[in-house]
Amino acid sequence: MIALPIFIVAGLEGWVATLLPLWAAVWVYWTAASTALVGLAYLLRRPRWLLKERGSRGLLLPVLLFSSAVAAAAQRFGLSERQEVVPGLWVGAWPRRGAPGFAQLDLTAELPRRGDADHYRNIPMLDGAGPRREDWEAAVDQVVAWRQQGASVLVHCAYGHGRSVAVIMGVLVRERLAHDAPSALAIVRRVRPRARLAPGQRQLMKELLGG
Repeated sequence: MIALPIFIVAGLEGWVATLLPLWAAVWVYWTAASTALVGLAYLLRRPRWLLKERGSRGLLLPVLLFSSAVAAAAQRFGLSERQEVVPGLWVGAWPRRGAPGFAQLDLTAELPRRGDADHYRNIPMLDGAGPRREDWEAAVDQVVAWRQQGASVLVHCAYGHGRSVAVIMGVLVRERLAHDAPSALAIVRRVRPRARLAPGQRQLMKELLGG
């Protein structure tokens, strides 16, 4: 259960705040509240509670800054940004300079949009958790629709390992380029060997795609 360790971290942050002078405790309490809200979003499977689609996310700023810094560091130290899985269908991580020339499907709930794209849509999903079925289906539908219009499509999450891979797998099966979850994952791993699904993602793909 992903929410439990997040709540534990929030509790530890709150405890640390009690040991600090007031001027410093305020900032740590802010961090603890931000972490607790993320834990609640995981517990209730509500990625939109991370408020990516809104302009102001002040309460969540400590967690958002941490998430952005980790994703940026991963790219700086060797995370490959994107690969083409089949012609016109790309999987990747948080794009450094946006996605010009692509229809961009952004699956992150925790990272800000970067740059511009020919078309853009955000369907937020929680990192490391199985997506809600309706969100996953909406994502697959959007990718297929863009591809039918002739667009090159980039599907990305923070690292291009889980959320984006699950959606790409659905597209491959929908377009009959793979016949089940294992064969779809194998296609992705040919170009992105580190692709892996979290347990909740793997279970949902087994239920929806078979295998």
